[in-house]
Amino acid sequence: MTKTTKFRPLRPLIFAVLWLTLLTSMAMGQTIQWSTPSDNTVLPADEAFVLSHEVRPDGGVSLTWQVTPGYYLYRDKLDVRSTSGAIALDLPEAELTEDLTFGLTQVYRDDITLELPKQQGTLTVQWQGCQEDGICYAPQSTEIRLGGESAMVTLSNEIGLIDQLGARGVPILLLAFFGFGLALAFTPCVLPMVPILGGYLARDGAKMTRRRGFSLSLAYVVAMAAAFGLLGMAAAATGQNLQMVLQSPVALALIIALFLVLALSMFGLFELQLPERWVARIQGSGTAGRGTVPGALGLGFTSALVVGPCVTAPLAAALLYIAQTGDMVLGSSALFMLGLGKGTPLVVFGTLGGKYLPRSGPWMVRVKQGFGFVFLGLALWLAERMGPGPWIVGAWGLLLGGLALFLLRRVLPDLRGTRVRIAAGALALIALVPAGLLVVGAAFGANDPLRPLSFAQPVMTAAPDWDIVTDRDGLQAALTATDRASVLYLTADWCVTCRTIERRVLPDAEVAAALDPMTRIKVDLSDFDAEGQALMTSLGAAGPPTMIFLDSSLREVDGTRLIGETRAAPVIDAAKRVQP
Repeated sequence: MTKTTKFRPLRPLIFAVLWLTLLTSMAMGQTIQWSTPSDNTVLPADEAFVLSHEVRPDGGVSLTWQVTPGYYLYRDKLDVRSTSGAIALDLPEAELTEDLTFGLTQVYRDDITLELPKQQGTLTVQWQGCQEDGICYAPQSTEIRLGGESAMVTLSNEIGLIDQLGARGVPILLLAFFGFGLALAFTPCVLPMVPILGGYLARDGAKMTRRRGFSLSLAYVVAMAAAFGLLGMAAAATGQNLQMVLQSPVALALIIALFLVLALSMFGLFELQLPERWVARIQGSGTAGRGTVPGALGLGFTSALVVGPCVTAPLAAALLYIAQTGDMVLGSSALFMLGLGKGTPLVVFGTLGGKYLPRSGPWMVRVKQGFGFVFLGLALWLAERMGPGPWIVGAWGLLLGGLALFLLRRVLPDLRGTRVRIAAGALALIALVPAGLLVVGAAFGANDPLRPLSFAQPVMTAAPDWDIVTDRDGLQAALTATDRASVLYLTADWCVTCRTIERRVLPDAEVAAALDPMTRIKVDLSDFDAEGQALMTSLGAAGPPTMIFLDSSLREVDGTRLIGETRAAPVIDAAKRVQP
C-alpha cells in the first residue's frame, strides 16, 4: 500500500510518456520516409511537379505534370473540378508500388497529361506527390482561370516553417511543436490557465506539497494536451480547419458562461461539487475537499477550450498543415506536443508555487474571492470580442470599482503589517481611478475600454472603404479591375478576432494612410459553404482573419501574410513592402 501511494503522483507523467511514445511510434511508422531523405535537396512542390495547361482549338483543356526524376505522383490523388462540380478523369495506367504512407498504390514517375472536354470558368486541380525515400508533400491545389483577360493571383512560394520541419522528420517536427507551445505559453490566450490551476491547487490548503503540486499540475497539463491531440486528430480526419469552429460566437458564449459560473462559485454563491457517488469514493480515500488527479484531468481538458478562440499564426498554420496531410496520428501527436509545450510553465508554477498558496481560513476565503474577480475579468475580455460598446466599458469600470471596494472593505481589515496595508490601500486607489474614467466614458458612449475618454478627442478619419466579395468570381472581377497593389482581408461575421482587428487596427490613422493607395478587398466568409472553402483553398488560407498582400502584378510578397490577431505595425510594414 505504501509503494502504491509513493508512485501515485507520477501516474500522469507515466500516462503522458506512454501515450506520446505510442503516438510518436505510429507517426514514425506511417511517415518514416520523412526521416531518411535520399539527399539534402528538397524542391518546392510546384518545382518537383510542374503543372501547365493548354486550351485546345475545340475548347478542351490539356493538363500536364512534368515530374522531376526522383519524385512521383499518386494516381488516386488527382482531382479536377469545375464550377459545376467534379470532372470525370480518364487516367492512364500507373505503376503499382508499395508506398510507406498509403501502402500498395499506383503512382506516376514520368510526365503525365490529362485531356479534359470543353471547359469554361475556373478549374480547381488537386494532386499530391512524394520524393523517393524523402518527404511526402501535403495535398496541393491550383486554380486555373480559362479564357478572357483573367487576373491570376500568384501566391508566395515561400515554404512554411512547419513544412520545412516536416521534411526533416517526425521527431524534429514534434519537438518543433513543443517549442511552438512554449512560445505560446506566455500569450494572453494561455495566461488565464494560471488562476484556474492556482484556484484548484489552493483547495489542498496546508496539505499542499511540491510533490502533490507537481502531480496535480501535470495531470491538468496532460489532459489539456490530450484535448489538443483530439483537435488535431479531428482536423486530419475531416480535412477542415476546426479553429474556425472554436472561435465562433457560440463557442465563445459557452466559455464566457463557464467563467461566470466559476466566478460566482468563487464568491460563495454556490459550491461546485462532484456527484454524490464520486464524493463518497473520494471521502473513502481520505481526500475529501482536496484536489484529485481525476479532477485535475477533467479541469485541464475543459480548460483547453479557453485557448481555442485565440487565433494565433502558429496554431492556424499547424491546423492547416494537419488538415492537408490527412494523417490522424501525426495530427494528434503534433498538437499533443503543442499542448505539452503550452502547459510546461504551468507545471513549474504548480510545483514550485503550489506550496506557497494560502492555507485554509479567512485569508483563503479572500483569495478565492480574488480569483472570482479574475474570472469575471476573463469573461469580460472574451465578451469584448463578441460586441464592443459602452456596456463593455461600463462593465470594466464596475469590475474595477468592485475590486477597489473589495480591497478596502474585505482585504484591508484582515491585514496586519503596516507596509502590506499601505500597499493594499494604494492598489485600491489605483483601481478606483480607471474605474471612474471607464464609468464616465461609458456614460458618454465610449466603445473602447483602453480609450475611455475617446469621446473628448477629435473624431478619427474614417477608415478607407473596402470592396466586399463572397466568391471566386467576385474576387476575380475585383482583381481584374485594378492595376494597383492590393490587400485581401479574409473575415466573417462569426470571426470574433476579426472584430478586434476591425475595431482597433483598421481605423488606426497610420494603417488607414498605408492602405489608402491600395485596392482593399474584404473576402467575406460568413456563409461558409463549398464555395467559401474553395475560395479559401485557392488562396492557401487557414481561415479568417488572414491578410494577403499583393503587388501591382498580383504577386504575393514573401513574408507579408498576416494570420490571426495582429497589430497596426505589421499591417503598415506589409503594405509598404508591396507598394513601389
